[in-house]
Amino acid sequence: QSSSTVIASVSVAISQCKNTPGTAYALLILLLAGFFPMPLYAAMGERAMVVTPDLRATQAALEVLKQGGNAVDAAVTAEWVLNVVLPHASGIGGGGLLLFYDIGTRRILSFDGSVKAPAKASPEMFLDISGKPHFPSKKSKVHGTRPGALLKKENISQGKLLPYQPERSTGGLPVGVPGILKLAEEVHAKYGTHKFPFAKLFEPAIRYAKEGTKISAALAKALRGNAKRLVLLDPEKAVFFENGAPLEEGRVFFQPELAKTLRLIQTRGTVPFYKGSIAKAITRAVGKSAYQPGRLNEKDLKGYGVAARDPLHSTYQGYDLFSAGAPSGGGVMLFRAFNILSHFGVSGLGQTPETYHLLAETQKAAFSNRAGVADPDLFDIPIQELLSEAWAQDRANGIRFDQVSKSQETPDQDAEQGKNPEGSSIIVADPQGNIVILFATLGDAFGSALRVANYGFFLNNLLTGLAADPSSKDPQSPELISGGQRPRGPEAPVFAFKNGKPVLAAGAYGAEDPAAILLNALVQKIDLGTSCAGAVESPRVLVRGKELRMESGIYEQERIRLKLEFLGHRIKKEDPIGVAQMVCFDEGSGRIAGESDFRADGEAAGL
Repeated sequence: QSSSTVIASVSVAISQCKNTPGTAYALLILLLAGFFPMPLYAAMGERAMVVTPDLRATQAALEVLKQGGNAVDAAVTAEWVLNVVLPHASGIGGGGLLLFYDIGTRRILSFDGSVKAPAKASPEMFLDISGKPHFPSKKSKVHGTRPGALLKKENISQGKLLPYQPERSTGGLPVGVPGILKLAEEVHAKYGTHKFPFAKLFEPAIRYAKEGTKISAALAKALRGNAKRLVLLDPEKAVFFENGAPLEEGRVFFQPELAKTLRLIQTRGTVPFYKGSIAKAITRAVGKSAYQPGRLNEKDLKGYGVAARDPLHSTYQGYDLFSAGAPSGGGVMLFRAFNILSHFGVSGLGQTPETYHLLAETQKAAFSNRAGVADPDLFDIPIQELLSEAWAQDRANGIRFDQVSKSQETPDQDAEQGKNPEGSSIIVADPQGNIVILFATLGDAFGSALRVANYGFFLNNLLTGLAADPSSKDPQSPELISGGQRPRGPEAPVFAFKNGKPVLAAGAYGAEDPAAILLNALVQKIDLGTSCAGAVESPRVLVRGKELRMESGIYEQERIRLKLEFLGHRIKKEDPIGVAQMVCFDEGSGRIAGESDFRADGEAAGL
């Protein structure tokens, strides 16, 4: 149930027992509180707000704001803490992006720190010319023939695609050049405060890594789910195992190697990472991986650069919406969905079967064919075509309220068994009026599962976001792997403004499509008028293939479920669906609300 539903239920109960004796009245309220365990209200702040996936990161960022730092200072601080406490979800071995509202210039800025493919990457690198999967040899640390190493263009069709788990997703082969560290350094140099130099932002993370901290529920779950991959590349089972078993929730763990690495970066900046000792360790880990050695070299790291991008802009229901553009594809897909919804009066439908039917049909139409979004440094991106009114009108015309639209395409879905996408999203609004959304990821949980020896951080496996089978694509397809290419990402950070003033900032992360998660949340907030907490906590629907997946809060409403089945939807119950965050600005009171999804362990806190 959403918090708005909880509030409505409590209100009805209260109205029906106004004359109930005090004791019975109190018991009723306690009963309702036990039956609806989720929080009724978002965190509130008078001047600032922080939302992150972990309490420790939120506290560190909030402390920066208390001491006079700004949103950039706080967001970067939180990201380094997440590297320590949620090492499966993000870190210096991965990539990310930052969306920034600069109050000084009233501009929206977007910065791209996504990973890049090594110069020697090629379309056939995930193929095995022998037609047999590679497995570690007991006789040698480096097994078999590196996939694609001996392939010539004319022999590509003879290669057999390696299975995803663990062949393509694990080891050195899927590792791209990390970008999150360079992103943080460059954005902070331009927009951080002098009170918090870049070096100071590492202090909370170093403290947690050196002095130890507790395993969270999220990390414990990721360790259980990825134990085999981790042991494959770390037979000694260092740091995250005890007596051969992954550490459980609540156990204190220490990361002295990571503390040393962060201290080195704190002292010397990003130079050791991209040009020095850490760069050498990264290339050694990738090239000599005991499982699927990769192609990254020191020149790739030395040549990495962060890109400033034009933010994506659209309008909906009188709001100006901004998101990150290519190579991130989530914002494009989300805005395509809103362009379709603009042809329907969603606000007049309310919490009805018709609303959820429309959300499902819109996902089918808007989230198909993502191939148009790619690395803008290498390909022309047809943004005007993707977001054209003519396209939206055509798709809207194909949606019917009396049945499932047979002609509509189904959303692209990740059909590869074993894929386990993870990530983190941080939202910070500071007292000056700046707003930051920082998204970071390693790809799957723990990325490639390759931990850099003596330096304690995991490397990403984000090259798996590009097409692995060149025979299935046009030779000119932007989805084929090429040297220096940035893979398309799913991120969909969103700023909403009205009359030039910020109304909300929202992000999503985790195993489900961020655009689909935010579509659910933003329709609840913008169209259906729920609170900040209600928008995030309201039950969601998600289209995957020919299935309409729905959370219990909708599934258990028989009237809605039966009507959707009658329309032709194949319904599957699923809990939870995605993780969202939202910060809302109330112009009337000047207060700021922040909500971290009850579906995960995140925390919102304000000043």
